[in-house]
Amino acid sequence: MGTPARARLYRLLIFPLAALVTAGCGGPATGGDQDEGGLTTVRFGSVGGLTDAGLYLADERGYFEEAGIEVTFERMDSGPALTNAIATGQLDAAGISVTPGLYSAFTQNIDMQIVGDKQSLREGFSATRLVASPELVGGSAAESLENLRGRTIAVSATASGAYLLLNDLLAAHGMTLEDVEVTELSYANMSGALASGAIDGAVMLEPFLAQALDSGDAELASDLLEVVPAEGITLVPLVYGQDFIDDAETAQGFMDAYVRGVRDYNEAFGQAEVPRDVIELIAERADVPAELVSEAAPGGLHPDQQVNVDYLSHLQDFFVEQDLLREPIDVANMVDGSFAEAAVAALGES
Repeated sequence: MGTPARARLYRLLIFPLAALVTAGCGGPATGGDQDEGGLTTVRFGSVGGLTDAGLYLADERGYFEEAGIEVTFERMDSGPALTNAIATGQLDAAGISVTPGLYSAFTQNIDMQIVGDKQSLREGFSATRLVASPELVGGSAAESLENLRGRTIAVSATASGAYLLLNDLLAAHGMTLEDVEVTELSYANMSGALASGAIDGAVMLEPFLAQALDSGDAELASDLLEVVPAEGITLVPLVYGQDFIDDAETAQGFMDAYVRGVRDYNEAFGQAEVPRDVIELIAERADVPAELVSEAAPGGLHPDQQVNVDYLSHLQDFFVEQDLLREPIDVANMVDGSFAEAAVAALGES
């Protein structure tokens, strides 16, 4: 399922030059359907939201067009729907959450590869956090967790990276999942459940996190970074379908443009004051108020599109322990880092 070593080496040697030539002359990528302007259409799918910001910027600033690509954005409401769309060739690329279903897809010989990062956590970029009712939030994460002992904490799904983050945070402070009551709840319903007292805490994601904090129904208990490796973790990887991988020039052009957009995002949100045009663009594309984007904790998008394979293994081990996954796989076979490596070789280190 992985890309042969010779093909990977070819991309690393050839595509840095090709990317520079394409950027310089604006020539179209080859392969795939082309529109009237000669641009190759790439179908990208995700659940939408703020973590598509790198794509929004790359699209708005013409990076995809310079690579000869026109991206169409398809919105789907779940990881399984996105995985199925990749498997059946309805999508070329997608951002798919790391769940047991993603690992299972590889055991079923679905032809796709993780090629980069579509949502991650690392220092300064953490849009997934633990919140609690204000009266339960203490002066430290340890105190807040002790206050939550025996109480109800919501996660979007137990078959998710958020559940592992909660597990690891509890373990770091001498507790286990048995010390709290975990319930599944959609992100959209968490704030209301906190307000009504139906739950006492929640692992929340932006933009729902900012809404909950702004309402006063919740306060920050932990940014979860204490249980995240220094190099960061990917919770939603960028995935390519095999047909798209086989159209190597277009696939590389997409990655080159995406990395440029992601780096613009990191530059913008690394400033004390994020440029207003960036905020308004993301708000418009994500269909949320601009004020919400400016208040939200920025999600992680790795500037070099690196994926922490060790953490993918850690997630898989957890899913197996929780009886959410039966057949573990060699996680290294899920990841093809050569597109990102070629983009970095062409564009330079971040």
